[in-house]
Amino acid sequence: MKYCKAKALSVAVLAASFIASGAVNYPLGTYIYTGSVMDFRNAVQGADSGLTIHAVSTNGTVLSSCALVDADESGYNFRLEVPVSTFATEKSAAVGDAPNCIIESATGIRSAATTAFPPILCASAVTNCVVKYANAREFDHKGERVLVPEDYIDGIQPWMDAFGHSEYSAADDWDGDGITNYGEYVAGTNPFDPSDYLRVTSFSVTPSAHVLTFEFVGGHLYALQSAESLSNPKWVQTRFVGESGSTQTTAVYEGPEDEDVGQATLYVTPVADTPQRFYKVEVK
Repeated sequence: MKYCKAKALSVAVLAASFIASGAVNYPLGTYIYTGSVMDFRNAVQGADSGLTIHAVSTNGTVLSSCALVDADESGYNFRLEVPVSTFATEKSAAVGDAPNCIIESATGIRSAATTAFPPILCASAVTNCVVKYANAREFDHKGERVLVPEDYIDGIQPWMDAFGHSEYSAADDWDGDGITNYGEYVAGTNPFDPSDYLRVTSFSVTPSAHVLTFEFVGGHLYALQSAESLSNPKWVQTRFVGESGSTQTTAVYEGPEDEDVGQATLYVTPVADTPQRFYKVEVK
């Protein structure tokens, strides 16, 4: 009896050793991540963004990739099919894994999304999610943290190199026109051209309107502010008419997307019993 017991124990140990070292990894299907990739402004990205989204394992292996497409009716612009198996390998994930989300630009630059993929619950299932693309860098500007898109900084990098600026600075005024680099970014003007900045180019008074003109940049939103004095001014947003002869007032002017720059003229109805009024245009 002692011999039989010892033999049974030996067989059990060998069986356990075989299972631990030779377990078979079975494919279980795919887990689908679908949803929307948005930039730091919460704008849904489309096919023209040139972005690719990757589901990446913790060891850095790409499990699934998808170039962004134009959003459908649900606002979804990607679909990733992640292979799932009994346990994780270089080519598959396991139930419970949460793949890393990586966004790749058209130039091959990769960055981690600020939103991770949810854990895989089971094979043959779908999870809808929103992915935030951190395509901006944080800078200090007059004591505040501001965001500047990476593609903007990349676009002016040759100018930075030419003028000896190794790092972008939001608070500097590289061209000395009185507008900070961040202010020029917001306005869409050139931080290396002192003649290019947001300003009112003409102002006139007629019996029926105060008329002012400024140079806009396409795709930017502008608001008109007014005050009765420049001594401790109380600026208030002022409604205006964007076309001569129109009666429809508005609070915001949008520079047409199909124009890089252009002249915009705004008409403001004078306020009765107000001896003077000052105006300024600001970018929203």
